Amino acid sequence: MTMNDFPTYLKQNTYSESTIETYISIVDTFLKWCKQKSYDVECMTYKQCTNYFNALKRKKIKYDKSLLDTTIKSYTGAIKVYFDYLVNEDIYTVSPIEDYNYVIDKGYEHELLTAKELELLYVCFPTLNIKLPNCKHVAIRNKVITGFMVFQGLDTSILKRLTLDHVNLDKQKLHIPGTRTSEPKTYKLKPEQIPALRQYLFEDRAMLQNKINNHSEALFPLNSNRFSIITTQVMKVLKTINYKVTNSHQIRASVLALWVQHDDLRTAQRKARHRFITSTESYKKYDPNANRSAADVFHLMR
Repeated sequence: MTMNDFPTYLKQNTYSESTIETYISIVDTFLKWCKQKSYDVECMTYKQCTNYFNALKRKKIKYDKSLLDTTIKSYTGAIKVYFDYLVNEDIYTVSPIEDYNYVIDKGYEHELLTAKELELLYVCFPTLNIKLPNCKHVAIRNKVITGFMVFQGLDTSILKRLTLDHVNLDKQKLHIPGTRTSEPKTYKLKPEQIPALRQYLFEDRAMLQNKINNHSEALFPLNSNRFSIITTQVMKVLKTINYKVTNSHQIRASVLALWVQHDDLRTAQRKARHRFITSTESYKKYDPNANRSAADVFHLMR
């Protein structure tokens, strides 16, 4: 397979001259690798393509020189464009790597939480005997937010965007709209979430709206654009329940890691609202139960 019309395709799609030159070089290296492996570029499989990306990741390309993750991601992007070109040329009906996304491993330095530990964050969240300067209405709201984090795996960007229309209390469902980087999803709420959510919707939310003079449709109204004002309060309480809690990213990572462990990958992808399955797959290496001391295990089993 030659690339005779690939530069023209790139020009038609308004790529810059420097990008075109880079993409041609990257694809040329890829085609040489395919030839060495006796892969037919006109009928490549997902696995064959990802073998190349994995080889890049193992740093076995370019005379064993190290490649940065950002470099490998740019290589995969160029090759995806090349397969789009082959689709345009009717060589493929669908690109074999249409759903592929190279995930940069940023590492995770925090200990993940187990399913039991996540559940206890919600169950033990205090809402009674709240003393000044704290407020019972704030405590109920923060318990609801904790539930959305530990049961539905929501991050702060989604929590900030939720409105009243996204909650269906009668059907006990929560709808999350899609974004440029995530898929829409409707979650079934846990039975234990309903009492606090009902109280918040019919009593505490209105009290908080009056207090801050914000009567918008936001599920969690604020008089600021900084949702961290709320999450900072939530994390402060969660750390008193479990000293291992660090931040909301840790909680979501813990939830997603558990989904990947217990569900098939496609189901976990839908629950996590990832556009690319490789984003979900990256959580395979995380085990919330790993490196847990015998004392911790004994405590959880009591």
